[in-house]
Amino acid sequence: MIPGVPRDAGKKYPAIVRLRENAWGEFVLFLRFDIGTRRVVCTANAIESVNAHTGQGR
Repeated sequence: MIPGVPRDAGKKYPAIVRLRENAWGEFVLFLRFDIGTRRVVCTANAIESVNAHTGQGR
């Protein structure tokens, strides 16, 4: 059970619920970093995603 998420969410969004359950351990570790570090990591991931979709990351 995920706090704040309705019990029937798994019926409508099973992949999201599984993803959250499977990745929670890694996510909690990520939260140990200070906010500045987390912001840099998230920004870098966003830039990498854009580059991958535009073909500029090659």
